[in-house]
Amino acid sequence: MQLPETNCARARESASAQLDGELTELEVDRLEAHLLVCPACSAWAEEVLSATQWLREAPLEEPAIGFALPRRRRTRATAPMALVAAAAASLVAVLGSLQSLTLDSSQPARSNNVSPPVSGAPAVIGLEVARLGLDSLPPRAPALPRGRFHPV
Repeated sequence: MQLPETNCARARESASAQLDGELTELEVDRLEAHLLVCPACSAWAEEVLSATQWLREAPLEEPAIGFALPRRRRTRATAPMALVAAAAASLVAVLGSLQSLTLDSSQPARSNNVSPPVSGAPAVIGLEVARLGLDSLPPRAPALPRGRFHPV
């Protein structure tokens, strides 16, 4: 009987997990059924069992030379400061974009007739309005009252 290689690989993994007590009853039953029909996995499981028992029963030995892990150098806490700076910059950007999107009810709604500010040279202001495309904007809807909802 030829078993697929995936079954043998799974059985060998399960045999190792069984030695550590990591299998459920169903998985133990599957492993035992596979080991009954697969002599190669059965021999492998016996070798792993004997090697594991030998390693677990071997006495612990002290190393001949001493060693110590190198100490970690203290670093300044620059990473948390960088995160705070990035968060602050993001917050400023979000608040700025939200402020530009909200309508201020104290300012009148714009119409197609964009009137330039009073100060400044009229020719320069006209060029700036044309450059920004403010003269071709569609009329804006009137600003909705803030606060409670008032049905029309």
